[in-house]
Amino acid sequence: MQIRILSAADVRAAIDMPAAIDAMRGAFAALSDGTATAPLRLALETDHGVSLFMPAHLPASASAGAKIVSVNPGNADLGLPVIHAVVIALDPVTGRPIALMDGTWLTALRTGAIGGLAADLLAREDASTVALFGAGVQARTQLEAVRCVRSIREVRIVSRTGVGADALVSELTGITARRVDDPDAALIGADIVIAATSSSTPVFDGSKVEPGTHVTGVGSFTPAMREVDTALVMRARVIVDQRAAILEEAGDIVGPIADGAVTEAVMVAEIGDVVLGRAVGRTSEDEITFFKSVGNAVQDVAVAARVLAASERDGLGIVVDI
Repeated sequence: MQIRILSAADVRAAIDMPAAIDAMRGAFAALSDGTATAPLRLALETDHGVSLFMPAHLPASASAGAKIVSVNPGNADLGLPVIHAVVIALDPVTGRPIALMDGTWLTALRTGAIGGLAADLLAREDASTVALFGAGVQARTQLEAVRCVRSIREVRIVSRTGVGADALVSELTGITARRVDDPDAALIGADIVIAATSSSTPVFDGSKVEPGTHVTGVGSFTPAMREVDTALVMRARVIVDQRAAILEEAGDIVGPIADGAVTEAVMVAEIGDVVLGRAVGRTSEDEITFFKSVGNAVQDVAVAARVLAASERDGLGIVVDI
């Protein structure tokens, strides 16, 4: 059996952020209209982190596969990435594995891309200022994606120690970027707020978010994690990636429901419903919108399919017999 092996560099060469955002548009439309198959992911917890097993099938693009991704926060102290992942692509007709690719960069890319799609559908057209909570890889791809869909002129970066924020500020070009240590100050005049951290407690005060702001939350992915507080959930029009997954994994939503502050009806739509025109994203210029994502395997399979197609066309990676 032959299989194509693709490194992180191969994945980067095969797809860019605009293409990844376009892939998210189709993937989540398929998820919401029921044509995609994406079982809830299986979590294997250890003393040091969690490994997630995530399969999906997208008939429209004749693609299938699965991702294994591990999230180990202690890796940062070892000088290692917090997230490691691989994606395996399958032939949906024969079931034969046809590619194995680095999933660490793919995960960062596709998670950034869904944030970009959410901003495209939910943020005001004139949004230009971002408050970014987090300064890791995911914060970088979230900002990159938002800059693909809106003319962003300024970003205020808030990180746990400030060191990461300083590093990110030094990397950014073509935009006014500054470190902000006071979360409240970062929110003043922000049109888009992005939470991309591993925090288990809210990183900003939702009562301070200004009318008309769009908020994206992508960092928390367990019921015990809450980057975004109840005040924000109660004030916002809430759009999610997949209702079933959110109710299983998103502390940002599960927590307020458990506390009795809101009901499941707070989730007015899935992002795919907005793509399909079955639900409205933003209903007014003054409305606060909140997109919550815990991640879904359709993202990985959709991006992997595009990576594989480009790799076969351009001869990327290596083909090995196993």
